[in-house]
Amino acid sequence: MKLKNVWKTIVFAVFGCAAIQFSPWVLEENKVDPYLLGMPFTLWFGILISLLLVLLTALGGYVFSRLKSDELKE
Repeated sequence: MKLKNVWKTIVFAVFGCAAIQFSPWVLEENKVDPYLLGMPFTLWFGILISLLLVLLTALGGYVFSRLKSDELKE
């Protein structure tokens, strides 16, 4: 897969994560079930999305630096 396609996929995934996090599926009023390790749904899902965003940011930084280094070589 070309690096530009990987970059576009990462950007799409980040915007998708943000859209899901602030959607009515997650921020439903008075929704606390299911619990995970004593935390309500909104809290543990927010932590999960945050970890996913950190991983996507790290991957995006690596891909972006590779794109720029390949561009400078040309």
